[in-house]
Amino acid sequence: MREKKTFAQRTRTRNTDEVRKKYFLVYEGKETEEIYFEGVNQNRSMIGINPLIELVPVVRSYSEEGWSKPKKIVDRMLLNLKESRLGTVSYETLLNWFMDYLYEEKILVNSKAKAKSLWQTLEWICSEKLQITLTEPVTDLEETCRMLAEYFQDKEGYEQIVDDVPRIIRNRAITYAEGFDKICFVVDRDRESFVAHEENNQYKYVLEKCRENGFGLYLTNPCFEFWLLLHFDDVEQLDEIQLFHNPKITAKRRYTEQELRKRMTGYTKSSYDVDWFMNRIDIAIKNEKNYCEDIEELEHSVGSRVGLLIEELRDIK
Repeated sequence: MREKKTFAQRTRTRNTDEVRKKYFLVYEGKETEEIYFEGVNQNRSMIGINPLIELVPVVRSYSEEGWSKPKKIVDRMLLNLKESRLGTVSYETLLNWFMDYLYEEKILVNSKAKAKSLWQTLEWICSEKLQITLTEPVTDLEETCRMLAEYFQDKEGYEQIVDDVPRIIRNRAITYAEGFDKICFVVDRDRESFVAHEENNQYKYVLEKCRENGFGLYLTNPCFEFWLLLHFDDVEQLDEIQLFHNPKITAKRRYTEQELRKRMTGYTKSSYDVDWFMNRIDIAIKNEKNYCEDIEELEHSVGSRVGLLIEELRDIK
């Protein structure tokens, strides 16, 4: 996981000596939530976000793409913070730094096949040449990084990679100040990805880990689209049983997404009129109060805590 730098532009404050508190936003979904909170960041003055808050989205690195289980996401964040705290880096983390760099430099552009081939090459170097597993710690970070880079130096488009090794290493850790900043998980209560039964209660596990580490858990049951539906005046007319179970209505869409598409022409998970939602955010917060906001009860009840996050971003002291 890494910070998405372009989103996290620092905002001016009334006093240049005032320190901004960072809210790191970790999403379960890859597109819908990011679009929404980019809208929040761009409209922060209108929404009333405290100027002493900096919103910092955390995006997935290559080996984490496609993850949908909140437990895996929380565990990876804990691992990243541990590595940052101890100054250690696993080989998997280092390989992800390489992939992040290649995407940022536009060397990799919308080519899943090319990305997969590069990742497999990096894995091969580690297993066959270095004789290590990806979970092992890197003993000499700069030297190992330079050695990996040299495998690509003679390939077209990768000529500058060795010279860029310091940049690959620099500023990759999440700039989280424990006890001051806050990490916020924006996740769904999806029964397919969020397993919660007696033998393997991932819901309880995630809740406990968030409490132990002071993380915020801003969950929506059944999914983030329900939070979007709360922006509409007629949300209470929706079938709550259907909302809770969120069944498939078509081969590709579930109940909540279908209801959103009825109300907003052209809505898709990756493209929608976010400004419309920003102008109705107070309606959504008000409507949320009519549903469950309690994190314990949300395991089995329709509701959301995203409105609580927005209120916290406004009122932080």
